[in-house]
Amino acid sequence: MAYSQIFTSTDEYLLCITDGEVSDAETFIEWGLKLVAKAREARRTKVLVDNRTFRLHLSSLDIITFANFMEEKGAAKLGLRMAVLSNPHNPENSRMVETALVNRSASYKSFRNQVEAKEWLLREPQATE
Repeated sequence: MAYSQIFTSTDEYLLCITDGEVSDAETFIEWGLKLVAKAREARRTKVLVDNRTFRLHLSSLDIITFANFMEEKGAAKLGLRMAVLSNPHNPENSRMVETALVNRSASYKSFRNQVEAKEWLLREPQATE
């Protein structure tokens, strides 16, 4: 399956808009690596990910494989804080991705609207996040 990512760097965060779909762990890992690489290149630790038109057709195993890979690569140690606008037609996989990444100490949270996502992204993290 095919997807596209468009990145825009602002003064406060990196915006990543994704369109298309993925249906296997390898492609989702590729997506994640591109996002992390662009955040590092732009020197941004806060990322607003607009996945409202990005469909995830992934199994639980694919999501765990993705989360384990990102953990092994030290993504959480980079200090990235990601607010994700999830696809409203694909909420189950989005919640599973959030759970898998948060369980591996990633600062990652899904949202339904952009205002709430930006508010969370730009405020100072709490000790429990």
